[in-house]
Amino acid sequence: MRKTKEAFVLKYRFLAFCFLFFQTGSFFTCRTSEESKKETVGGLKEFDREFEKRIYQISPGIYSAVGYGIANSIFITGKDGVIVVDTMDDLKSAEQVFTEFRKISDLPVKAIIYTHSHPDHIFGGPVFARGSSPIIYAHKDLKANVERLASETAIAVGSRSARMFGNYLRKEEVENVGIGPYQGYTASTKIDFLPPTKTFEDRLSVKAAGIEMELIHAPGETDDQIYVWLPEQKTLLMGDNFYKSFPNLYTIRGTWFRSLKNWYRSIDLARSLKPEFVVPSHGRPLSGAKEIYGILTDYRDAIQYVHDQSLRGINLGLHPDDLVEFVKLPKHLASSPYLQEVYGKVSWSVRSMFAGNLGWFSGDSSELEPLTRKEQAALFSELAGGKDILVTIARRKLEKGEYQAALQLSGYILRIDPENRDGKEIRIRSLRSLGEGNENANARHYYLTEALEIRDDFVAKLQVKPSPELLKRYPLSVFFSNLSARLDPVKSADLQGKVSIKFTDTGEEFTVHLRRGVAEIEERISENPNILVYANSQVWKEMLVRLTNPATALRSFEYRKGSLLEFVKFLGNFSLQQEPKLPYSVGK
Repeated sequence: MRKTKEAFVLKYRFLAFCFLFFQTGSFFTCRTSEESKKETVGGLKEFDREFEKRIYQISPGIYSAVGYGIANSIFITGKDGVIVVDTMDDLKSAEQVFTEFRKISDLPVKAIIYTHSHPDHIFGGPVFARGSSPIIYAHKDLKANVERLASETAIAVGSRSARMFGNYLRKEEVENVGIGPYQGYTASTKIDFLPPTKTFEDRLSVKAAGIEMELIHAPGETDDQIYVWLPEQKTLLMGDNFYKSFPNLYTIRGTWFRSLKNWYRSIDLARSLKPEFVVPSHGRPLSGAKEIYGILTDYRDAIQYVHDQSLRGINLGLHPDDLVEFVKLPKHLASSPYLQEVYGKVSWSVRSMFAGNLGWFSGDSSELEPLTRKEQAALFSELAGGKDILVTIARRKLEKGEYQAALQLSGYILRIDPENRDGKEIRIRSLRSLGEGNENANARHYYLTEALEIRDDFVAKLQVKPSPELLKRYPLSVFFSNLSARLDPVKSADLQGKVSIKFTDTGEEFTVHLRRGVAEIEERISENPNILVYANSQVWKEMLVRLTNPATALRSFEYRKGSLLEFVKFLGNFSLQQEPKLPYSVGK
């Protein structure tokens, strides 16, 4: 009787303890030991098995090609045709995948669906459409976002992308890219894009090849992200809103702000459908409604945790550097095999939350008008007692294994003396040490590539060139927008005038009004331009991207007012072949 009473008291105290925690804002559930067990977590190398080249059959009629490129392509067979979801990152990988798909079915392709606008999902489209006349489905914003890939920041994003994906590294230096196998773009890579023919905003019910589908807008990694829901098969295709890694809530190649709230709400939408199968566009498919629900719950909780705690820290007045230390995933999320930081990183996401919500200013008055990077370097050199002592300190940090400190100090040394051999050596060794020991694919490749750039004296950039066919699909407005962002303000400081171009094959008209360091673009012919040129739009595009020799292209144009020489002088005010610089040397 006494033991029974003690057991009752203990149980009552435990329930009271739970109630008090709930009332004070701490809710928890008591998990069994089985529920708490987690899959063994491996490093980046262990993720290779996630990307073994294989065609997975998810359920009858649904297949996913994993390991043929960074992203997957998904194949759905119907009564009188097939559906392809995502078309790989280039024409070669698309050919490999479609050859495998054709072993499953040779029925015509009735529909192609793009889950979103990232290059690794869209640039093999013509291969899958060959011999068929598919309807191409996508969100209404996809085409504009594809055009943004060639926007004003394309040079910078291309350079950073080449580092992030390890395009210049030896194959043995690249384990994988975190969400797929190594597939580096090279000068021989061929890409093309088929624009969507049917778009939607929120939801679209589709029946293709006898298959009922719901296309659902689900903003996350991109604003144009969509889900493909097959209700009869209880199968959900999630695009890039879910993959086996902590999500890339911010990408170091550079992008516009990704809303964390939209992302976790889109995962809530996925949970609400209670799928029995989930097919991501990176990595292996998942099965089992209960397991999927639990995995997606942890995934969305990790995103909301970073979102909410970042805002909490922001409202406490924390500097971005301190915010990174403030926001750490709780243990049960950090230990999840689906939230390892092999692709995205919590710290990068936290910084993005600050910048995306408050902008660049940290709130510290000293950062309103900070010293230039060169002035900061001079100050550090002075504090150290001179450049030579700064080099000694940096080398000491390197030898002690304090690689981040050595890396930052090397930046100061090289901004004072860009050709300093000791500074370069310290920087290269620091970068390699930080890269070789890094389990995040993006960070690893970025560190190792910059080390290679310094050693071999080059700057990474995307080597792939657009095909003439791809250029045809990009509007002229994109090229003129880029032109204005490449105007040299020094060369054009005292210039004023108007240059009009009429494109005879399309009927489009543009005027560039050069006004003392600014190039205003108008989509019309000026009433009284200084120069009037009649040109072919395709030749103009190919000239700007160096597919056609500029001298040959310029001679093919007709000069209705002004001369070839005057037009060449006008173009000389623009950095048409602008080259990026190494990160440490920018602003030196």
